[in-house]
Amino acid sequence: MKVCVFPKLEEIHLSKMKRLTDMWQTEVGIDSFSSLISVRIEECDELDKIFPSHMEGWFESLINLKVSNCKSVKVIFEVSDSEEIDVSSGIDTNLQVILLDELPKLKELWSKDPYGILNFKKLRTIDVSKCDELRNLFPASMVNDVSKLERMSVLRCKRMVEIVSSKDVSEVDNDPLEFPELTFVRLYVLPNMKQFYKGRHPMKCPKLKELSMGKCMKLKRFETNDEKFVFSAEVVSNIPSLSEFQNQKVRSNFYDMPDRE
Repeated sequence: MKVCVFPKLEEIHLSKMKRLTDMWQTEVGIDSFSSLISVRIEECDELDKIFPSHMEGWFESLINLKVSNCKSVKVIFEVSDSEEIDVSSGIDTNLQVILLDELPKLKELWSKDPYGILNFKKLRTIDVSKCDELRNLFPASMVNDVSKLERMSVLRCKRMVEIVSSKDVSEVDNDPLEFPELTFVRLYVLPNMKQFYKGRHPMKCPKLKELSMGKCMKLKRFETNDEKFVFSAEVVSNIPSLSEFQNQKVRSNFYDMPDRE
C-alpha cells in the first residue's frame, strides 16, 4: 500500500546537496505533494532530472519552478513513453513561472512532446539562461497550449537553434502558431540561433510590445508580414533601435546589450 506523504507541503528548497540523485520516492501515493506551490533547486550536482515520469499527476498545484547551477540536469519534465495521448484532456498543471539558469547539460525541458499528456495553459513566464546544450524551448504542438505566456527570455545558450522546434510538425494544415498574450521577448547571445521558428506555419504575437535581440549572429531577420510573423503595432514604437519600417513591418532588430557574466 502506497502512503501519502507531505500532502500539505507548499514549498521545497534544496541547495548544495551535492550527492542527491533523486528527489522523489516512487512508492508513495498519488496525493503526495498535492499542495506544492514552489520548487527551488540549486547546486545539486548529481540530479539528472527534476520531475520523473511517475510524477506526472503530482504537481498539478505547482506555480513556480526555479532550477539553477545543477551540473547534471538533462531534462526538467520526463514524460512517459507509455502514456497515451489524449488531445481532449491530459493532466492540467498550474505552473506559471519557469526559471532555468546555468544548467550546462540540459538538453530539453520535456523528454518528449507533452501535448495531450501534460497541459501548461497557465504558464506566464519562461526565463532560460546559460543552458548550453539546449536547442529549443517548445515543440510546435505546445505553442497554442501556452496561450497565457507573457514573457520569454533566452540568454547565453550556445547551442540554441530555434525557440519553437519544427521537428515532427504536421505539414497538413497551415494554421498559425499564436502566442496571444506574449508582450516581452528577449534573445541575447545565442550564437547558433538561426530562426525563431523555421516551419511553414505563420507565427502570431499580436500583443508583443518589447522585442530585444543582441549578439545572435546567425539569426535570420524577422519578416513581420501577414504571411510569416504578425506583431502588434506597439512593437514598432517601443523598440528604439529599429529605424526602418515599411507598412509597420519589422525588418531587423540587432543591437549590443552590455555583457553580464
